[in-house]
Amino acid sequence: MQEDWSQFKHAKFTSITGDFIRYHKKSTIWPGIKLAASINRPYMGWLVGNGDNIDFWRDTWAMEILRREYIEMPQSLWKRCTTRLSDFINSNGWDIPTDIRILLSTLRINML
Repeated sequence: MQEDWSQFKHAKFTSITGDFIRYHKKSTIWPGIKLAASINRPYMGWLVGNGDNIDFWRDTWAMEILRREYIEMPQSLWKRCTTRLSDFINSNGWDIPTDIRILLSTLRINML
């Protein structure tokens, strides 16, 4: 399988002399991927699990737009936002502070 992928990349992205091409080459499969994604989007979702691998602020786990896109804050403060989704999960389910719950509600994210 790796050999097939290597041959494909070589054939598509190198010149006859073997050098990498230096121009844009239109994808023949990307339009199909975009179409399938738009059709399937309503049926797609995140497997949250324990939430350790999900960045609360930077991942699109609850909506298509990052939460940080709605909040104006200096980059220096965003660097301190390291909350994982697992920080809001305990053995009884969601454990979200009131101020964060209000923010999520404002963004139409219902955390039952």
